[in-house]
Amino acid sequence: MKTKTPKISQSLMKSLNKYLRREECGYKFVAKYVDGVSGTPSDAMDLGNWFEYVATGQLPRDGKVPHPKTLKSGKLAANYQRMEIQAQNFKDLMKHHKFEVVSTGHAFNKNETATGIADIIARKDGKLCIIDLKSSGLLDDKWSEFGWNLDFLEEKHNLLIQAVHYKILAEEEFGEEVDFYFCVHSSKNEHDCVLIQVNIQIDTIETHKLGINNTRRVLESELDKGFKPYPRYKDCRACFLKEVCSEALKYPEINVINY
Repeated sequence: MKTKTPKISQSLMKSLNKYLRREECGYKFVAKYVDGVSGTPSDAMDLGNWFEYVATGQLPRDGKVPHPKTLKSGKLAANYQRMEIQAQNFKDLMKHHKFEVVSTGHAFNKNETATGIADIIARKDGKLCIIDLKSSGLLDDKWSEFGWNLDFLEEKHNLLIQAVHYKILAEEEFGEEVDFYFCVHSSKNEHDCVLIQVNIQIDTIETHKLGINNTRRVLESELDKGFKPYPRYKDCRACFLKEVCSEALKYPEINVINY
């Protein structure tokens, strides 16, 4: 029986591009995006999920209430104390800029090809908007692909693709123009935060729409051919499939260079 093609999310688009460059294992891609299997969240993911839950009341994708890490005394661990303050900072920031929250965790369903889940749907000055809430230790980082330094942010396609993707889905779903904001709170201290409105050009939107359709065609082709494993020792060690995958590397491979 032919495998059903999943809807295209912005994270699937990025992962498929990595697979085509042989930077991501095909077995892991299929597990995540076709079979819906995921591994145990990292400590950073647990912290981020808890922060977003306290800030917005929205449950993580697995539907389970996240719990903070605590000390023997019962007090929150230091990083959770920090993000508890940041959750309040987020609420204060929304009030200051007069955002009116309409809903949280909104799944876009109208588009037959693409999908996504918005953290927050809100209105500001009567205009509909999406707010994507994040925690990060890279607010000032210029060089990392996940860094949020404003001087270099326009070059970070892997971060900004989410804004384009969600704007397309939201405007189709709600039938009106939608703005997009990133609200990124530091996980390193209790004060730093950046609120970023992303103004998206028409050409960028049209290019992304073509990208969604092209991703679907390529995905269907790869599913027909069968995704290939691209095992690397470092990646295999951290992969949630390592105990059941026949291709997982248990020892570093031999690397050959010519000199």
